[in-house]
Amino acid sequence: MTTLAGYMSTDHKACDEAFAIAEEAALHSNWSQAESAFSTFRQDMEHHFRMEEEVLFPALLEAGGPAGPVQVMRMEHAQMNELIEQMANALADKDSKEYGGLSETLLIVMQQHNLKEEQILYPLADRVLAAAREAVLIRMQAI
Repeated sequence: MTTLAGYMSTDHKACDEAFAIAEEAALHSNWSQAESAFSTFRQDMEHHFRMEEEVLFPALLEAGGPAGPVQVMRMEHAQMNELIEQMANALADKDSKEYGGLSETLLIVMQQHNLKEEQILYPLADRVLAAAREAVLIRMQAI
């Protein structure tokens, strides 16, 4: 049986790969590829955040999980979304220097965020939601 931690960590890796492709293209001013890759990255991140915010976090809270870590993750999602929006603007302006600075900041935030989720939140969710894990996974996969 797939764990929540395993499923979501794999999704983190997919988001990271899309991020790296977009960053590489933008830093080399390959704007067509950068736009395509950034679009994929942005969609992957939106999907990941929706799985967490619409399914995982509510399920965890309803099962009595701690609200503090969930609130921190939501605040970090908002921070990342703001950086992604700024990156979209830099991409539209074809400003590789601005994009590079923003992507460097986002990478640090994503790495710290993913570490907290993968080492703390997801294992906690697997324990708290053990009986409902399969149903939660199905609901996340349906998004």
